[in-house]
This record gives sequence, structure tokens and C-alpha cells, in this order.
Amino acid sequence: MLVGLNAVGKSNILDALRFVRDALVHSPARALSARGGLDSVLRRSELVDAPEGRDAESSEVAESFAICLEVGLGAADGAATYELEIGRDPAGEYEHLVLRETCVLHRPEGDSTYTTDLGPDRRRYVQGGIPGAELGVEELLLPVVGRLSPYATLLNALVAPRFYELDTSVLRALDETKARRRWLGEHGEHLGQVLGSLARDYPSFKEVLDGYMRALIPSILGVDERLQGDYATIQSRFWMGDPVVPYWTAVASGTVGPGDPHVRLFQREQLSEGTVRAAGVLAALLQPGVLTGDIPLVAIEEPEIAIHPSRVGALFDALLEASQRTQVIATTQSSDFLDTEEFTPSALRVVEMANGATVIGELDSHTQRYLSKDPSQVAEMHRQGQLRPADPEGEER
Repeated sequence: MLVGLNAVGKSNILDALRFVRDALVHSPARALSARGGLDSVLRRSELVDAPEGRDAESSEVAESFAICLEVGLGAADGAATYELEIGRDPAGEYEHLVLRETCVLHRPEGDSTYTTDLGPDRRRYVQGGIPGAELGVEELLLPVVGRLSPYATLLNALVAPRFYELDTSVLRALDETKARRRWLGEHGEHLGQVLGSLARDYPSFKEVLDGYMRALIPSILGVDERLQGDYATIQSRFWMGDPVVPYWTAVASGTVGPGDPHVRLFQREQLSEGTVRAAGVLAALLQPGVLTGDIPLVAIEEPEIAIHPSRVGALFDALLEASQRTQVIATTQSSDFLDTEEFTPSALRVVEMANGATVIGELDSHTQRYLSKDPSQVAEMHRQGQLRPADPEGEER
């Protein structure tokens, strides 16, 4: 969980991961273009790693940026470090230059490594990997060697994560994609189709999703795919029964489906923002790709938006359960979201702006010890601005 005030850089941290994914799937040029070009990315990188004691806004304009990721690949495949550095072309011939790319695989049977550097003659030189490989100055090597063992596992780990900034207009839209989709789009595309896939292929997990919906939204029974001709969208079931037939009695007995006398269907245009967003968050966490292990990371921006503060604890529970199947990262600035008995200090990373630069880290050791004895205080400490990241050198802030 990335916790911090507004505009401290939580989204930039996620976008650094997403940039690597986009650069490997498409190209560095396309990843840069989607973010406003190299100049825009360099300005954002200054906010993340400005030198200590110097305001990033008054710093000299950066000439390059680097991203270094440490990746766990599982017991059978070990771990890896992947780093890339991209910068300006002093000659102005290219939009950008890949200055360096390094990959180190630590595997049980031995390490595999390669490094590519840009030489003074403006050629890329490869050490390890595929010696003699010809690379353009704007290209990455991992998409090439990632087709081969042992690099395929790392490439898949870096390109398969999903990053969600959910848009309720997209979540409730009529999906005109005729081909069946089992993965939720990163703004909420294909929500109806994902719900339909869960209902058909993973009915027990569809019931888990509906169970969380019941904990989040008053009187709801579930959210489902709705077919309109060849196209898919969503609808929800709500309990409209007489009080003599209690809501939870009906849920327990299974009398909650369309056609039951006390159930009313609400179509996509009738659903609240909170209902639609909750369905999107839960679908992201329970989509088939997560259940099959094909999605190694799900990152969601502020999943608690539009959910009543008294009910967001159930959403935290859903994130925690999903983390048993895949890595989950969520950003939040909500103290209410942290007000849950399931919170553990080790799950928290605090983000703050210091001297114009984004700082991220675990809670300092004193706070961790305090919260390990009384986790219920984390929400109040967040409200009072008492959650701070530990100093990178290990000293208390």
C-alpha cells in the first residue's frame, strides 16, 4: 500500500513500473510519446530523485533518467535485476537514446547477464546475452532475448502487470468488442465480459466478488454481465423485498437471482458511481488472469474512491485476499482506508515530498514496533501526519 498526501508522487512511482512495461511491449519511443515526450518524463524524474537538499524545480534540467527494478521470479527461477537508462541525443538526430540496459538473472543453475552500452561512436555494444547483436540506439535488447530461455521468464514478469486508473464512464459503457475478453482494461474496459467469464468459468470466485459487493454497497446482491444484442455491459441485482424476508436470510438461501420476486435489476445508467467503481476494483482483483497466475502484479490508483468510509474496510480485505494470488499495489490518501484490523505495518510504504523530491520507504522502526502492538492506531496516525518513511540510511526521520 502506497500511502501519502496528494501530489507527493504516488502515481509517478507506479508509472515508472508501467513505463518499463510499455517500453518492452511497444518501444521506448512509444512509451515516451504517451507521456508527453522525453522532456516531460525528465521533468517528472527530477521530482523523484532530486539530490538531497536541492529543490528539483530549481535544479538543472536532467539529461537522462534511469529505472532499476529488482524482480522476484519464484523459487524455481530465482530473481533478477533489470535497469535501463534513457537520455537526450546531444546531436539532436534522435528523439532519445538508450544509454544503457542491464539485466542480471540469479538462477539456481547459475547467473545469466548482459549489458548494452552506447559507445562514443553512437553504436550499441552488447556484453553477454547475444554477443554481436545489432541494436539501434533507440531500442531495447530484452524484447529480443526475451523470446529465449532464460530471459523469457523475466520478460513475462515485466510485461504482464496491469495498472488501473478506473473511469466510471468506461466501466459502465456498452462494450462493442465482439471478441470475448477475459482481462479488464486498465480504465475499466470489458467489465461486463470479465464478469461473464467469472460466472461461467469460475462461479465460486464470482460469488466471492458478489460477497464483497454486498459488504460495500447497501442492499446489493451482485453485479453481472448484461448482453444487449451482440454487446456486453453490466447490471446489478438489488434486494427490494419486504422486511419479513430479511436480506441476509435471502442471500443465505440463494433466492437472490433475476426473476425472484424481491429482486430488482438496475441497468448500467442507473448504477451509482460507488457501485460501478467497486465492481471495477473487484473485477481487477479477481479477473481470470489473476486466478490463473498470468497477471503477476495488479496496481490500482485510489480504489476507495466513491466508497462510503464506513465500508472501505471490506475493500482492504479484498486487496489482502487478492495478494495471496498476485502482488497487489494500491495508492491511497484516505485514513479511513487504513482503519481495519487486517492492517499490518509491513504492508505499508509511505510516500512524501522532501526538498522537492519524492521519497518512499517503509515506516521507521519505532513506528513499526508501536503499530505491531496496536495496529488500530495507523489510521489516526495518518490523519495526524505522523506516518513518515524511514531514512534511506536507516536512521529515524
